[in-house]
Amino acid sequence: MEGVAMNDDVVPDARGCEELRLIRAFLRLRDPGRRRRILELAEQLVEEVGSAATGAAVPAHHPSSQLETPPGPAE
Repeated sequence: MEGVAMNDDVVPDARGCEELRLIRAFLRLRDPGRRRRILELAEQLVEEVGSAATGAAVPAHHPSSQLETPPGPAE
């Protein structure tokens, strides 16, 4: 593939494709129980990654975690 240069747009495009695939698959689910399970799994994965990275004290599924978004890292 001559003349094709890699650039920073490749990663955001790949991420956008993943996001669209996830949304389309989710919207095809008609069973509310399955939709809820997908949401729970996604939240659990985020919690596992976040807990490992930051040592979070309150699990994401805890009711108090729904009150506000925790602050991001200091800039």
